[in-house]
Order: sequence, then C-alpha cells, then structure tokens
Amino acid sequence: MEAIEVHGHWWLLGHEAKPIPGTLKIDENGGAQLILIGTLRNLDDLGEKKTENAATTTAITESALERSGTYRRIHGVAGAHSYTLEDCFQKRSTGFMGGTVPTEVVHVNQVFRNVHYEEGEDTVAVGVSFAPRFLSHWVRRDGLTQSISQFSRENPEEAASHPSVSVHGYRLPSEDITLPDGSQLHLRQRLTLSGNGIDSKSVEQLHYFRYDASGLRHMQELLEVASDLQDIVSIATNRTAQFDEVNFHHPDIKTHPKSDTSGLKPISFFARWNAVSDSTKKPPSSLLFTFRDLGGMDGLASWMQVAARYRHSLGRVMATRYSASMPVSDRLLNRAASLESFDRDRNGDSIDFGPRMARCASYAGGYFNEMIKDRRKWSRMVKADRDDIAHNLGRSRETTEQYFLSESLYWLFVFCLLKECNAPREAFRSIKESPDYTWLCARVSALVAAS
Repeated sequence: MEAIEVHGHWWLLGHEAKPIPGTLKIDENGGAQLILIGTLRNLDDLGEKKTENAATTTAITESALERSGTYRRIHGVAGAHSYTLEDCFQKRSTGFMGGTVPTEVVHVNQVFRNVHYEEGEDTVAVGVSFAPRFLSHWVRRDGLTQSISQFSRENPEEAASHPSVSVHGYRLPSEDITLPDGSQLHLRQRLTLSGNGIDSKSVEQLHYFRYDASGLRHMQELLEVASDLQDIVSIATNRTAQFDEVNFHHPDIKTHPKSDTSGLKPISFFARWNAVSDSTKKPPSSLLFTFRDLGGMDGLASWMQVAARYRHSLGRVMATRYSASMPVSDRLLNRAASLESFDRDRNGDSIDFGPRMARCASYAGGYFNEMIKDRRKWSRMVKADRDDIAHNLGRSRETTEQYFLSESLYWLFVFCLLKECNAPREAFRSIKESPDYTWLCARVSALVAAS
C-alpha cells in the first residue's frame, strides 16, 4: 500500500465540541500515528465525563485510562472522510512552555476510514474485500493485451492514423462460490490507469477477494478468513503476500441513502500487519503451484474449511515465514509444535512426539518422502533438536542441521494441509518440480543419510 498523510480535526468521544487539529500518518506497512497541535486530554472535562447509560465505575475507569494517555477510541474528520482510531496511546506530549502551543503524538493500532464507531459499539461488518500481493500472478487471469505495429517510413500518413503501440485492459468476470455456511467468496478484477498522461500512460489490473458472510460478523472473524486466503497465496507464490488493501462492508454505510447492498461504501482498514513483504514489489519468478493447480474456486473453498479447522497451527507456521528476524531455533520449535497440534487434532490420540512426526510424514505421502527416505531417522533428529531447544540441553544452536530440519517441517505442514483439503495431484507435482523444493530435497536427504 502507499503511505497516507491526512490533515484534519480529532477528538475523544463525547468531546466533539473541542476538536484538535492534527495529522494522521499511515506508513506503507499500515503503522499509524496521530500528530496533534494541542492535546486530547482536558483533565477538568475528563474528571466529569459520564455517558447517559454508563455506570459511574465505567466512567471513572474511562477517565483514568484517558488521564494515563490510553485512548480506546478517537474520532476524526479529514477532508470528505470520517475516521475512527482504535486502541491508541500517547507516545509523547509537550505542555505550555514559554508561550508555545502544547502538542501530542499518539500511536494508533487500527484505523477505520469512512465510519465513526460510537462508545461501546462493536466493529462488525457483513463482508471484507482484500488484495494479497502477487494474487494476480497466482491466479493468472490475464485481462491485459498489447500489440506493436510497425509501419513503413514510406507511408507516414498511415503511421499517423494508427497507433504503433497499444495496450488494452479487459474486464474479467467474477469467479464465485458459495460456501457450506452460506457465505460467499468472490475473485474479482479491477482495472486502473497509471502514468502522468504525458510521459507515460498504462493500464494496471488488480485482483482481489471479496468475502460476504451470511450475516453481521465481528471484523476480527472476517480478518481471520482473509488471513487464511493470504496464507495460501503466500505458500503458492513462495513470497509474503502482504495485504495491499483491506476494506470492510456494512449495510448501514452506503454511498447514498437509496443504494442497495451493491452500493456499500467501503470501510477502509489500516493496521500494522505481521505479514510484510520486502521493500520491493518484484513478482515471483516462479510459482510452487497455480490457482488452477489447486482446483480454482472449488480448491479455495476446500482450503478455507481446512484452514479454519487448523487455524491456530496454520497461523503459527506462517508466522515463522512472515517474520524474517525469527531465529532458526524458534522456527523449528514453532513448526514442530504446529505439526504436533495438527496431528493431535486430526487423530485425537496421545502418542509420543517422534511417532507423531513420522505419522505426519507418512500422511503427507510420496512427494514429501522423496525428501526424507528414512522417516524414523528423520523424526528422531527432529525430536532431538526440538528437545534441545525446548529444554535448553546445551547443544550448539543455529546449526545447519536445525535450518534444514526446520525447512523440512515447514514443507511437511504444507503437504499435510494440502492433503487434508484434497488438493489435486497437479499441485503436489508442481511443488515437487519447483527449483526451491528440489534444492531442499537434495540437502535434507543428504543430511538425514549422513547423520
């Protein structure tokens, strides 16, 4: 996403008569801060703050939080947009010194644009649309064409009447599927023009998901669905599919009062994401498997059901991918624990860790077993390193062995989840033939054989 900076007026709920001028800054990764000329806290007002339906104890607690510089919710208006800033706290402030105007800098965890959530109101919506980075590369739905025409210099009139270079963007139809719970998932495309119109002009296409729930849902639930789909795009592209945009949809927030549900005005959402790509947007040179390899929309529906069942384990594994600074030992420990949780949830029994790993490897099937010919030996090595890390047995840390075993655990988890959602054989075959997986297979199999 592009960095955003807006100038407006901001106030604490119940203090809209005393707005404070300031600037809201949101960086490329969704991190936000509010820089105010003045301060949100008027101690005299806060001491008397009470809402009509609130208990006295609640009013006192709210005042104490605000006095400490912790703000649960801030309202603002900037240009044509309303803002709700959620879960905020003061980073620093200055008072009246030498006639200077006091200032305040507030850290903001979540930003909602185009809505004012009132005191005690839940953040709910009926749907969410979101664009994981590299989604267009994964789905391979090409709505762009180009042509270059060459003309003879002997016929300049013809050259002047026909373009020598043309780029066309075509609207692609939405791909839709209804899920077992009545919710719907849509894969959509949007065309935009870029360039300054003088030196350059081009057409860009953006693919995005739209998920419509069967009723109002808390936004955190909708974000979990979005995260599940972000994870499969990250796995398939072997890159971090950072959210480039996230918008919620609510039936009471429309472009104009007479619009139907198709005219819902989006509630833009900004937050600092855990899944952050590197500084470049360079597309993946190759894919582990494509959208069609997974089975298209039917494959995505199966993935969503499996991801929801194993969401805690999936989130823990993907966190090891999204955090570039995570130590190798922590990656191994978290991946091993996630596989253990997956196997326990799937089989519902109590067996030792080593046999669980061997059983996961057996379940993953032949493509994974090409990496580890001896499942028992590999599982013993994983158990030894896992015990060393978890119980601080004193062996050397951050070794080559730990790195390759950790990577094998990641791919084992991926294979198990793909197997669980009955992914087509093409997806497994494509992973097997990918350069990254082939490279890892050779090193892990050599490591296990030499141990």
